[in-house]
Amino acid sequence: MENIRRQPVLIMAVNFAFAMLLYMAERWFFFWMNHSTFQDVTFSDMLTICGGGIRFDVSALCYLNILCIAMQTIPAKFRDTVGYQRAVKIIFLIINTIGIFINVADVVYFDFGGRRTTATFFSEFGNENNLGKILLQSVTQYWPVWIFGVASIFLLWKCYYNPIKRNKHTDDYAPAGVYYTVHSLIFVVAMVLTIGGLRGGFGLKMHPLRQDSADIYCKKPVQAAIVLNTPFTILTTIHKTGYKNPEYYPSELLTTIFNPVHQPADSAEMRKPNIVVILMESFSREYVGYFNKDLDNGTFEGYTPFLDSLLGQSYCFANSFANGVRSVDCMPGVFAGIPRYIEPYCYYFYSNNTLQGLPEMLGAEGYHCAFFHGAPNTTLGFKGFTNSIGFTEYYGMDEYNDDSEFDGTWSIWDEPFFQYFAHESDRIAKQGKPFLLTIFSASSHNPFKVPEKYDDGRFPDGAIPMHKAVRYADYSLKKYFEEVSQYDWYKNTIFVFTADHTGPGSRDEYANEYGKFRIPIFFYTPGGQLPIKCDSTRLMQQMDITPTLLSMIGYDKPYFSFGKNVFEQDSTKFVNYVFNDLNGQSMYYLDTLMIEYKNNELTGIFEYQKDYQLKNNLIDRRADFPQLPFMESQIKAIMQEYVEGMKQNTLTAQRYIAK
Repeated sequence: MENIRRQPVLIMAVNFAFAMLLYMAERWFFFWMNHSTFQDVTFSDMLTICGGGIRFDVSALCYLNILCIAMQTIPAKFRDTVGYQRAVKIIFLIINTIGIFINVADVVYFDFGGRRTTATFFSEFGNENNLGKILLQSVTQYWPVWIFGVASIFLLWKCYYNPIKRNKHTDDYAPAGVYYTVHSLIFVVAMVLTIGGLRGGFGLKMHPLRQDSADIYCKKPVQAAIVLNTPFTILTTIHKTGYKNPEYYPSELLTTIFNPVHQPADSAEMRKPNIVVILMESFSREYVGYFNKDLDNGTFEGYTPFLDSLLGQSYCFANSFANGVRSVDCMPGVFAGIPRYIEPYCYYFYSNNTLQGLPEMLGAEGYHCAFFHGAPNTTLGFKGFTNSIGFTEYYGMDEYNDDSEFDGTWSIWDEPFFQYFAHESDRIAKQGKPFLLTIFSASSHNPFKVPEKYDDGRFPDGAIPMHKAVRYADYSLKKYFEEVSQYDWYKNTIFVFTADHTGPGSRDEYANEYGKFRIPIFFYTPGGQLPIKCDSTRLMQQMDITPTLLSMIGYDKPYFSFGKNVFEQDSTKFVNYVFNDLNGQSMYYLDTLMIEYKNNELTGIFEYQKDYQLKNNLIDRRADFPQLPFMESQIKAIMQEYVEGMKQNTLTAQRYIAK
């Protein structure tokens, strides 16, 4: 028994577990000290939050203690000496004292930032001459926090478990062969467990923990701060750099140049049709015959025969754009009017910011809001993000619960999952509430396969493997509409179709910065709410979907969005623009002109509708474009609004209304 107690791996496990208990106590203390922010969090909510918080505590402690874990599990007999254990103890206590200090200190800082501190703190306050004075003042003002922190650190040191008070004798060891075999296995197991702890689990399809993963366990984005711990948020962002403030204009003047707050007219009258948003994976405009009738001397048919027929019955846009280049970019764009700027919003420091999401706004008006995606529920952090913006239900591969329809790589095949979506939609409709339902397709994704039963030539190969997958996805859409057209709620529904981003291409016409963002966006209203039209003059982007939908249903409250209502009739309010960004090269479209901006300077001017391959940069002809000063002011203001809003966590209407 004495030998078991003295095992270094047991010493590490006991001290790790005690550190976990301290982190959990700090989570409750964080909640108590900031209770005014979390008044709607019930005890039951806290149990869910704490359950999720365990994953982040394990991850943070694995990051902090990976050296100590390795030192205590390495297969070597010198681990059992007093001097070695004293060294491990000193390393463990110093590192975890720092962890506790920053975790407890954030109880104070949270009141100012509204989220957990990240590595940007060091760049934001690195040149602060009065930092010492600020810290001293906070000690006196928030003395309960510092008493709790000192007590936590005292307990960490006082309760450190170390039964090795004297060296073991060599004759206490098992034979060398047995000893090194057993302890090598222990080392391997410990490293595997540590890697799993760092990632937040062992699922092969599970994305490693990020800050936005915390949204799964809470009802509002701000509550993610309780789930998280500060060592985790700092350590997982330390390799990144925060946004630099562009400072083009005084902050107080920004909204006079570009105002992201939409104020509905006093005459707005709320109607409550159903809304279905269909997000198609990697569906480029390039694949759609309806939009490319002039290609190949008018012989190009495309790969989407059903979509072509639906477009002919819809209100669509000849020039429509994605606001990003990845699946995680489309979600903030479509549902919260937030573009990608340099980095994906969901993967950056600010992913726990408070956003005004379409589901949250409609949920407050009595809508049932649910999200469907046929991939594993942990895929790309979708479940956490959808929860953070107000979707109250998530239907993924877990809820589908039939792995026989799994494509073997990515998700449930589109055809059966779209049928599942149709049937679940009808079940939800029978509850008597209007609904906002979204489905995100998956089959038009690498490795671009179709079910074996369709290897009979029904979906012919195209120029690239993607084309066959697009044909199958289009067929799945057809089967879905055949099903839902039979339901009573069908004609009282606005169907919105868009892609998350563009996919692999084979056409030179789309192989440029312009083509990289061109996707189909259209509204299909079987009840005749919109005319049948292809609008070639108004530019449409993913960020415009929420403002346009809210206008269509007469939403009467202010909200925040970088997008526009594409059906705005007041010419004094409407600006026909699109904004997107490709790794720091920002593009702003106004009517028929596009400008590129990078490193704080104008780098390109293109008449993109004439020069669709962007071969003719007109930057030397600036004087020929009287709209150029306005365009430059707009793109600068958008970038500055975005950065300031992200850093200050003020991407909501409330801040601007308060002004």
